[in-house]
Order: sequence, then structure tokens, then C-alpha cells
Amino acid sequence: MKIEADLFDGKSSQKTPVKLIFSQNGIDISVDEIQKHYDYYEVEISSRVGNTPRKIVFPDGLIANSLENDKIDAALKAFQNKKEFAHIFESKGSLVLISFISIILVALFFITNGSDMAAKAIADVTPLSIEKKISSSVLKTLDEHLLRESNLTQAQKEEILKVFQRVTKNDPKYHLHFRQGIGENAFALPGGDIVITDEIINFSKGDDEMIYGILAHEMGHVEHKHSLKMIIKASAISIVIGYLTGDVSVLTTYAASLLTSGYSRDFEREADDFAKQRMKADHISPTHLVKFFKEIEKKYGKGGDNNFFATHPSNEERIQNLLN
Repeated sequence: MKIEADLFDGKSSQKTPVKLIFSQNGIDISVDEIQKHYDYYEVEISSRVGNTPRKIVFPDGLIANSLENDKIDAALKAFQNKKEFAHIFESKGSLVLISFISIILVALFFITNGSDMAAKAIADVTPLSIEKKISSSVLKTLDEHLLRESNLTQAQKEEILKVFQRVTKNDPKYHLHFRQGIGENAFALPGGDIVITDEIINFSKGDDEMIYGILAHEMGHVEHKHSLKMIIKASAISIVIGYLTGDVSVLTTYAASLLTSGYSRDFEREADDFAKQRMKADHISPTHLVKFFKEIEKKYGKGGDNNFFATHPSNEERIQNLLN
């Protein structure tokens, strides 16, 4: 609510016409170089006497006189109602307890099902350009703290790139990055960036169809926006926890570590299904991907610590699904 007034500096009789903005949050003064906000608690407003000007005294010595008594009364009444409601609310222990429990329940829902729903909704409308920026930032962080440059020869890279182009059908949004340092691994970043390690390429022993299956699996993560959903969910949960605990340090999303530690079981099943369909469409048997799972299990055992299988479904389940 805007109220016409004359503003005095408290030191002279010189006055400046101003508009005072009354809101539930207080009073704002905006004129020339004066831009100030005051809470109602720190401002003195004289009582109404007929239609004589009301005096408004601010804590820094500024004084305003206004003839708009009706507007001032309405603004003060709205503030008083808000103040009385807050007093009633704070004085009722049961209301406070119910509100606290409600906040906890809402937060728990958000951290579980709610965050999944929100992540999916946001991921579905996120532009590719934004995904690319996220991907670039995450890869930069990984390169600084976890990954190392590839030692593959140019000939080896070109051979794998040929497989990659077959998998992606030369879709320009996809880019393959060669790295090493995290074992037999491959992972997808938002927007079409896929990282594959020297270790997993060497492990395949020249089996291009096996590499095809691995890359198709990672392409499945991209197509279903799995990594983007993980980043959004982690960020949202961190914000909720930070709000409830007051610890702003938990607002760090740790997106890079999330992406290399594994996806959820449902995400892995979706990526496996995508890989199976992609391989069959290109007349490649999914048994090449099955072979990879079996060879990894021979090397690391069931439940081994290889990163590729972090949080994945059991090998038996995955193999059965690929062969059906």
C-alpha cells in the first residue's frame, strides 16, 4: 500500500514529498538516494486525531507526516491481525507440535517418493543445453580429482569410436571420452557425454560386440536421463536437510561422486533393457554383454568391489533378463 507523505531529515524544516510503501513486512522509503526498509516494531506512528497529519518517526531520525489516515489505519490493522495470529500460534504448544510433525512428514515424503517425482518432472523439461553445461562441470571435477588421461593409442581409440558411432547412429548429441583410473568402468553424464576407461577396453580383449553392449547400456542411462535425475534428486534432498538442520554445508550435491558410484537398481534395469533392444536391432546378440558380466564376476566374485556393479541388480537377474 502506497501512502503519500512529507519526509523530514529531523535536522531541518526542509521537506521532501515521498511515497511510503506499507506491507506486512514493514515500511519502505524510496526517494532519490534514500532506499530504506523498517520493521513496524522499530517505527513510532502517532495516534489518529481527526484528520490531522500522522507523524511517523523512524529509528534513524527521519520523520514523515501524512494525511492519509485511512490507509495508515488499514495497513496497521493488517499488521496487527498478522501479529495476533503469530502470537496465538506460538502460544499454543499443540499447534507448534503438529506443525513440526507435519514439516517432518512432508520432508520425509520429499526425501523418498517426492524427490523422485520432482527429479523426473524437472529432468523431463530440462533443455539439452543445460544438461551439457552440467556434464561439462561434472567431467571437469572428475578430471581434477579422480580420472586420468587415457593411455590408449590413437588406433585403439578410433576402433572404439567406430563402435560408438554404430551404437549412437551418429547422433551428434553423443560424445565419447577416454579416461583411466577407476577400474573397468563406464558411465554416462547428462546430455550425451559417455566416459569409458582404458581398463574396461583392455578387459574386453578386442571384443567389439562386448564394448557395443557396454556403450549401449550407458546410452540407455542418457536416454532415460538417469544421471540428471540423480543430480536433481541429490540437490533437492540436500536443500531439505540443510533447511531442517540449519547446516548449509550439506547443500553440496557431490554430483561427481554420485555418478561414478552407481545408479539405482531400477535405473540399471532400464539401461539393460535399452542395451538389449539396441543390440538386437543391430543384429548383435546380447550374449556379448552377458559374457562381460560373467567375466567381471570371475575376476571380482559376486558382490565384488568393482565400480561397474555398485548398487546394480544381481548378475543372475541381469543375465536372465538379457537372455529372455
